[in-house]
Amino acid sequence: MAAHDAATSGGRLSAGEKLGLIGRSLFLQSVWNRRTMQSVGFCFAMLPVLTRLRADVDGRRAFLARHLAFFNTNPVLASYALGAAAAAERSGRADAGARASEIKRALAGPLGMAGDSLFWATLRPLAGLLGVVAALAGKPWAALVFLVVYNVPHLALRARGVLAGAAQGPGAVKEVLGPRVKKAVTVLRAVCACAAGAVVALAVRQGPSAPSGLAVAAVVFVGALAAARARLPLTVIGVAATVAGAAVAASGILGG
Repeated sequence: MAAHDAATSGGRLSAGEKLGLIGRSLFLQSVWNRRTMQSVGFCFAMLPVLTRLRADVDGRRAFLARHLAFFNTNPVLASYALGAAAAAERSGRADAGARASEIKRALAGPLGMAGDSLFWATLRPLAGLLGVVAALAGKPWAALVFLVVYNVPHLALRARGVLAGAAQGPGAVKEVLGPRVKKAVTVLRAVCACAAGAVVALAVRQGPSAPSGLAVAAVVFVGALAAARARLPLTVIGVAATVAGAAVAASGILGG
């Protein structure tokens, strides 16, 4: 009976299911625990798919059991695993459940490494530093800088991951594992280092000299991009940007 129900439930994910996956992905870590980590959140996100499977009681129990199994990856890029696993569940294949579990196991590691590098080690510190730059420059919208710089790519990739995973299956992860993303991370880390220099520059020249500090920020930004292209170590970029930014701001060359 369960096999028959699963077979008759095959088909593409509906728009409602995709929207449900995207929205519920925001709660992936809401019930994080040390034993199964993100499993409860992942299972919760998959519930819109379960309601369309038309499985019997045993089929529903099996669905919940496999998606309550251990799962842990970067919470943003987990959307790719969600989309691909949901598409597998709705495929109508006899081994749909096993395929969904296999996809989750295969994607968790690569998505975790790529997502942690992009978001935790790059975008989050960059957003914070740019927010501090704006605050030291006396801008009332400084907090918005942090929120926009981090959340625009964050929310975009949550949605994109579900849509791409649903359409392309596990192969969709090539979007975030390819050389273009790695190059973007390299450049953004250089911008982080430059922002650190801008923070020091603005700290030296606070108050009415904010325009001078912003000009310094522009100078060290260009310098950081040039240093990134030269493949200099991030520590060297950060130290150089800090020293240069503070020296130029203190000298008053740029006015203020």
